[in-house]
Order: sequence, then C-alpha cells, then structure tokens
Amino acid sequence: MRILHTSDWHLGKRLFKLDRSVEHARFLEWLIQTLIEKKIDILLIAGDIFDTPTPPHQSLEMFYEFLHRVSTETKTQTLIIAGNHDSGLLLEAPAKILAPHRVKVWGKLSPKPEDHWIRMEIKGESLDICALPFFRSYELLPNGEGDALSVLKTYLTKTKSAPQLLMLHHLAGIFEAAGSEQVITLSGVDSIPTELLEQFDYVALGHIHKPQKIAKNAYYSGSPIAMRFTETMAKSVLYLELENQAFKITKLDIPLSRALHIIKADESNWREKVSKITELTELTPMLEVQITLVQPVMGLIDEIKETIAKKNMELLSYLPNYSGAEKKERRHERLFELSPLEVFQEFYKFKYPDSPEVPSDLKNDFKELIQKVTNASDQT
Repeated sequence: MRILHTSDWHLGKRLFKLDRSVEHARFLEWLIQTLIEKKIDILLIAGDIFDTPTPPHQSLEMFYEFLHRVSTETKTQTLIIAGNHDSGLLLEAPAKILAPHRVKVWGKLSPKPEDHWIRMEIKGESLDICALPFFRSYELLPNGEGDALSVLKTYLTKTKSAPQLLMLHHLAGIFEAAGSEQVITLSGVDSIPTELLEQFDYVALGHIHKPQKIAKNAYYSGSPIAMRFTETMAKSVLYLELENQAFKITKLDIPLSRALHIIKADESNWREKVSKITELTELTPMLEVQITLVQPVMGLIDEIKETIAKKNMELLSYLPNYSGAEKKERRHERLFELSPLEVFQEFYKFKYPDSPEVPSDLKNDFKELIQKVTNASDQT
C-alpha cells in the first residue's frame, strides 16, 4: 500500500500583492504526476486546503479540478480533513457527490468517535485510519466540563487488529514553527502530548509549515510553498509504503517554482548582497530588502528596484530600519504656535534622531506643498 502525506496547501494565499495561484497550480500538477508515477493508493491532505474559510472562486475551481483529475487519471483514494483555516461545513457540503470519486472528507468533529475511523483494504494490506479535523474545546467539551485530553483519547483509541494511521490538524509534541502559522491551542493545552500518539504506526500531521519529525512515528509534512520570506527551508511531502504491517517512510522534495529571498544590509553593502543571489527560478524570484539607514535616502528604493530588475527579480517588500539612539517623543508646550514647517521639522527630529537636520531638498518639497495647499485654499 502506497500513501502520500501532504498538508497546508493554503489555496488563495497572497504574499503582499503577489498572487500565489501560479505556484499552487504548478505544485498540484507535480502532485498529479507523482500520484501517477508512484502509483499512490491513498492521498492524505491533513488540513488547511484553503487560506480562508471563504476561499475565492479561483481557489475552489483549482481544488475541485484537482480532485476531478485524481479521480479520472489515477486510482488514488483521497482522504481530507479540515484545518483551522478551512470551513469544515464548506468542505463537507459536496461529500455525497465526492464519495463516488473516491474522496472522503471530515470537515467537523462528530460526537461519535467511530465516525472518524475508516478501514482501507488495498493489495492484501489492511490499514485503520483515524481522521480528526481541526476542532475547538467546545466540540470536545460541549458542557464545558471535563478534561479535553481525556475526551480526545476516546477518539484515538480503537482495538488494534491492523496497522493504524492518524491524520490530525493540531499542534503536537515539540515542534519548530515556520512563523507563518496561526497559534492554536486545545482547551488551554499548548500541544498534544506525543504519548497519546504512540499507539499509531504513523501520524500524519498538519498545521506547522516546516517539514519535520516530532516523534518516532509522527511527522509534519509542511506546506508545499513558502508562505513568507522567512520560510527558507526546502518543501516536501512524505511517501509511505506499507508492507508486512510496517511503514517505510521517504521524503519527496517539491520542485521550487519561485524563490523568495531576504537581504539584510545597509547602504554600503546592499549592492554586493544582491549580486550574490544566484538561485533563479522559472517564476520571477521575489525579494524582501531589510536595510539599515541613518536617515532616509532619496531615490534609494528606485535604485534597489532597478538593480534587482537587472537580475530578473522583483522587489516585493522594502523594510527600512533607522538606527541610532532610542527615539523619544518630543513635546512642545507651544505646539499650536508653531508654523507647519516647524511642526514638520519637530516631527522629523523625532522620527530620525540621528539626522542633524531636515535635508534641504525635502524641506523645499514641503515648502512647495504648503504653498500649493495655500494657493488652492485661496481659490475656493
């Protein structure tokens, strides 16, 4: 039996102004080809299919087109749970239509633990799968009383007569976050103890975007594309082979279609750091420039954009940081007696304490602006 573990697609995700749909489309095409080439029997999608509970039509179309292709081009069975970004009801709505196409969805937690178990019989191998979508404390404790972990254990416990696999979208064990996840807790419990997961032969986790192993049998597959510039790790899915009631686990790297780069520099070395970027991808690489300055530099951002464009890259995020002494608010007892130019100069000193004075060109621009406002007022 061959299984592929994925999670956290976040279809519809944007990074600032950047639409990520082209990257997602390339991932899904790669995934279809992987299902075909590896002859995958079961595809696990461990939550956060969409980036919001009300995904745009384009994302819905992309998702259902993918399921249609899996149904018609492969023999794969697809098992899906909702994540904290998803609407469980939205995912479950077409369940009866999807069932004949070998697609099973768990969108909301059922009060009956047995509803979350399914037995798969493939190629002479049996596998019991427990699929738990993201849930909140009130779903485990509808009366507001009791211990959440004790109730959760009733969902996870089943007499073992075959290998068992758990698919779960929650924090579990000790993990390393990628920085782009929403913090979620289970009724005050920061993370599900791995002791509750030990009975399972494999635990397919979703929610954390960095691929990692958190226990002997438990893995986060991670997101298929980087959600932020800080996610510099390679992306992957997990390929499982069940033979003689034991799993063989292999990581499959996802091709990178668009690189995201962070440059941390100052006015003297940003050009050198840009020149050292060599990882170019089929889709235009995007850059975030974090630059330390003493004071604003006129035309700097345009120069950075032009330099980056010559390397067939694009500046997506520009974060200036003005160094120097701790900024303290300046208060003036005669504030309303000051002229607009004097107020502007006071503000500039507060904003950029290391700069001796307002640059003359900036001061002249402000004077010209004041003059235009004054002339416009006179004409009305």
